[in-house]
Amino acid sequence: MEKQIQITVTDTSVLPERIADYCKQFGLIITDNNNGIFKFKQNSSLLDAWKTNPLKWGSEIIVTIIDNKVLASFHVETDAQMNTKDEESVWQTFIYNFEQYLTTGNFSNEKLESKILHNKKSRISYVSWAIFGAVIGGLVSLLYKKWVDGNSSISFVFIPVFATLFLGWRRNWVKSEKA
Repeated sequence: MEKQIQITVTDTSVLPERIADYCKQFGLIITDNNNGIFKFKQNSSLLDAWKTNPLKWGSEIIVTIIDNKVLASFHVETDAQMNTKDEESVWQTFIYNFEQYLTTGNFSNEKLESKILHNKKSRISYVSWAIFGAVIGGLVSLLYKKWVDGNSSISFVFIPVFATLFLGWRRNWVKSEKA
């Protein structure tokens, strides 16, 4: 996910501190602070696909201060993610709160926490359906082996196929429900 924003700020005296404070609240590590350019990073890992908080995914935020304007670029690694509307909503709220904090000095974390909690529930539901599909695939694989009387290498395909089918079904069902 890529997002760029531009914010006009009236009080620039505490701007660098606000930028650093906001990002640090969410575990982002400052990797560069040079001449009005700040780079923050959340390292990615192999477990990103299992993380239920999208703010913990691999990401990079580059913030540039030019006079009273703040240019911010958000890059979130979504390659290993399902990248649902719920996850995008978390990041949109994070970005909105960032804008509010820079312009007013405060923001409400309640909406962001609510979005993260909703995303966690949604993510767990997706994972549950994938596990259910894998179990069904395992049962079908077992029945197939019994039916052909032996070890057929094709029986190993059933587990990932059924897990993917159930996960795809769940994702499509959510999309049709929200439409």
